Amino acid sequence: MRGSIDLKIGDVSISITASPQLKSWEPSPAYIPFIATDEPDIQLHLKRGKPQNGNAKKFFGSYPIWDLYRTNGTSIIKFYDDMPGLSRLLVFDNHIRETDLYFPESTDQFVNPFYGPVLELLMINYLAQQRGTIIHSCGIKYEDKGILFVGESGAGKSTLTRLWHQTDDVEILSDDRTIVRKKDGAYWIFGTPWHGEAKFGSPLSVKLDRIYFIQHGAANSARPIKGAGPVQNLLTCSFPPYWDIEGMEFTMDLFSDLTTSVPCHELLFKPDGDVVDYVKAHSEESNLVVKMRDNTIAAQGARLMAQG
Repeated sequence: MRGSIDLKIGDVSISITASPQLKSWEPSPAYIPFIATDEPDIQLHLKRGKPQNGNAKKFFGSYPIWDLYRTNGTSIIKFYDDMPGLSRLLVFDNHIRETDLYFPESTDQFVNPFYGPVLELLMINYLAQQRGTIIHSCGIKYEDKGILFVGESGAGKSTLTRLWHQTDDVEILSDDRTIVRKKDGAYWIFGTPWHGEAKFGSPLSVKLDRIYFIQHGAANSARPIKGAGPVQNLLTCSFPPYWDIEGMEFTMDLFSDLTTSVPCHELLFKPDGDVVDYVKAHSEESNLVVKMRDNTIAAQGARLMAQG
């Protein structure tokens, strides 16, 4: 039984510690691969009781799961407020370094930090501070390249995940929620414990090579898309902080830069193993075209320099 745990999700380290008044708990199985011992970026303290709300006013809501309140630079997210046995409150300031999760005095039921979207919402707020975003997607690592299959519920993410899982040299980072962050001038994808139906979640990360926006189709086909289309698709299939003006500005800028920096395609697919071979071939063909284009541009530049 535990009263503390250290996690690393999306290259963000979270140290969770509980007060002695709380019953010990075990981590949910999905979080076990993410146990780490790095210096924490976020300290999450588990407590009994309630914080001093002051004049907190409701700012945003996703009833009946959670509601966001704010007062004097402090955010308070109330989870399952109409369900006394499940209720809890997440409290954090603008820096999201020291955070508190409060549980009711009256019950030990579901007293652990993993029930509900607590940690995911904490991460959404933290990433929105110029750090990254979470995208509704299947993320895989294939031959040291990252591929995102982005889609809303029912688009086929779990189906694609199971098909890729049967393929050699493929690691499944996530079947439902993948973190995207930019580091050293390139975009990287990170697995998360917030899995979907296929229940895949890995702590691995890989440099992002391309994005496919997926839909079921009568045949496998892909076409490149640019401009506002892929940005809008990402906004629809992500978890943006609508309650945070600066966070939304950052997220929109990130989506614009991401879809400019990384090739984006619309993928129609049949739910069978042929789509895996199709994506492999399409990826290799697209990379060859990009390489030929870059070589041509480099050769033209060299000729212009020689002429000058």
